[in-house]
Amino acid sequence: MENLKYKKEINNIIIILLGTLIFAIGIEWFAKPNNIVTGGATGFSIVLTTIIKKLTHIDIPISFIVFLINIPIFILSYIVSGSKLIKKSILSTAMTCVWLDIIHKMPCLFKIENDLFLSTILTGVVCGTGTGLMLKIDAPSGGTDMLSNSINKLIPKFELSKIIFTIDAAIVLFGLFIFGPKKTAYSIIEIFICSRIINNMLGGLRFKRAVFIVTEKAQEISQSIFEQLKRGNTNLKCTGMYTKQEKNLLIVVVKPKEIVKLKRIIESKDEKAFVVIYPAQEVLGNFAD
Repeated sequence: MENLKYKKEINNIIIILLGTLIFAIGIEWFAKPNNIVTGGATGFSIVLTTIIKKLTHIDIPISFIVFLINIPIFILSYIVSGSKLIKKSILSTAMTCVWLDIIHKMPCLFKIENDLFLSTILTGVVCGTGTGLMLKIDAPSGGTDMLSNSINKLIPKFELSKIIFTIDAAIVLFGLFIFGPKKTAYSIIEIFICSRIINNMLGGLRFKRAVFIVTEKAQEISQSIFEQLKRGNTNLKCTGMYTKQEKNLLIVVVKPKEIVKLKRIIESKDEKAFVVIYPAQEVLGNFAD
């Protein structure tokens, strides 16, 4: 058991290292040279470094600005959510800064500064791939994601997805005043491509996911789903026709991006649980988007 957990942790660390590297390449090679505002802490950093360079003629690395931005966000997150979320975010945030600094000092292998359209496509694909890898193992990226979580905990009536959208929209709007409408339009296209790549890696945007969980620990799993995902679920009694043993069948509907966290909840409570995941083409009734 311990050996399996150790291997899983090593695998997660490797994915975080790879995901942050790919993301940093997208920022340093494609986004920054073309002033494409990607949203999030890195997008905000692109705008800030440009302003600083215009005012002082000093080219400050994005990695340094990202690091500075994350300091107050981590402090707020610690006050609101405690140390657990911060511990999960430290590695991905630190490695993002490290890779950004390393890639910044390396020669770019793709000289496409004059091709804004191609740069936009590559930024979306590359950054989306890096972010998607991290989200597949539920690795928080820090930055505005942590800020959004903190705001959501302080003001629960504001949905998390809407908070994230509002923050990213504000950053892109900020970029509009610095880079003009043309670059802003391409930034919006990049964010759309990035989100599509991420959602496809997490299982697609089109359908919700109906999850059937056959378990002997229905109460523990159900409670964790309530607390961590804020999702209702239904418990049915069932019988295994081979073993003739009575068990519980939990039914829950979640968004594609919540699947990774749901799997972790199930594994932590009952490693022997039998889980089936279906695409739910249509969901009627009280389902919070």
